[in-house]
Formats: sequence, structure tokens, C-alpha cells
Amino acid sequence: MPQTVEVSLRIPSLRMKRAGKDVVETIANSDVRFWKRIELEAAPKPGDVLEMVVGSGGAFTCEVVRKDWDEGKNMFVVACRYSKRSISAAEYEELMNAPDWQVRSLL
Repeated sequence: MPQTVEVSLRIPSLRMKRAGKDVVETIANSDVRFWKRIELEAAPKPGDVLEMVVGSGGAFTCEVVRKDWDEGKNMFVVACRYSKRSISAAEYEELMNAPDWQVRSLL
């Protein structure tokens, strides 16, 4: 039976040039999570790898690090981390602009 879960994704920090600026700046993502609700056959376990889709078809993998039941949402919240050690500026921009992903600040 399919189950809806909320994915809370942590991505690595990156260095990139912003439009209209000449300097490279660091974008620290330690206090930000990207989230989306997805439907899976079963709630994943820590250590499982999920294939995620971004916007118009870009894809990446993430590893499940934690699974918690949220009584208020009546679903599992699955904490994941981006599988690669770094994220490119293009992948970051695609994730930031994807209509199916939301950004939450932890602060």
C-alpha cells in the first residue's frame, strides 16, 4: 500500500558567483532544509537511498539518515542528506527554483 512521507533534505554548502556580482560567495546550507511530500511503496529506513526528482526532470540521490513519525502531520518525516559530497551551482539553482520543493529555515 503506497504511503505518503515528507522528505527533509540537507544539502552541502557551496561557493558560487551570484548574478551581478564579481565575487565568489559561500552559501551555507547547514540551517536550511528542502522538503517535499512524496508517495512511496513503504516508509524508507535509515541507510536506504532514494532517487529524487527536481522540477523538470533533473534527478539526484539522497540517503535516509532518520525516520520519525509526526503525529500532527499523520505521516513519517524522513531526514535525508544529499548523496554527493558537493552540489554544483546549477544543481543548487535548479533545486531552489523547483516548484515541487520548498525551503525551510531551521532558525
